[in-house]
Amino acid sequence: MTGHENQYDQQVNLQYKIHPLLISGITHHIIGYIHPFPDGNGRTARAFSTLVALIHPDLSTIKDAFSVEEFFDKRIEEYYDTLMQATQGELKPFLMFYLECINASLMKVLKELQRYDRIKHVKELLGKGHARTMFEIIARMEDGDHFHRQIFDDMLSASASSIAKSLSKLKELNVIKSGESRGEYVISILD
Repeated sequence: MTGHENQYDQQVNLQYKIHPLLISGITHHIIGYIHPFPDGNGRTARAFSTLVALIHPDLSTIKDAFSVEEFFDKRIEEYYDTLMQATQGELKPFLMFYLECINASLMKVLKELQRYDRIKHVKELLGKGHARTMFEIIARMEDGDHFHRQIFDDMLSASASSIAKSLSKLKELNVIKSGESRGEYVISILD
């Protein structure tokens, strides 16, 4: 094990200022490389690389915000290809891939926070009434999802004109757009 520890120390030599996310990526590769069980080395490597990132003081503000596993799974072939390149001595492609996955994870969190903030703001603008109730229903849907006004006709005890006015209000606030067919709308809270 000493040889692997020396390799790790060489790659993560702390006399140089290496960004903690790079240290985390290097840790992921090294642990995956030396871990003796092929069926569990990915989980172990991800756990150790996450630990390295979580305990670094420079990352304390984002430590709970990112998880790369979802993005590794979406690009599994590239994950294995870049790990293989790293095993053969070419670490840069894996580190680039690793940082892209962290970036995608942080962007996802940012988008979720922006959406949450927008939903909160729109609710405040709407006050009480049918438009707010309708918005609370569609806010549970994803941007880009389609719905038909019939869901409100069926759910709310409101007149057709009241529902139409509420839909117009939601369109004015740019949280829905007209769809392709009559009575169809598209969720666009952040778009």
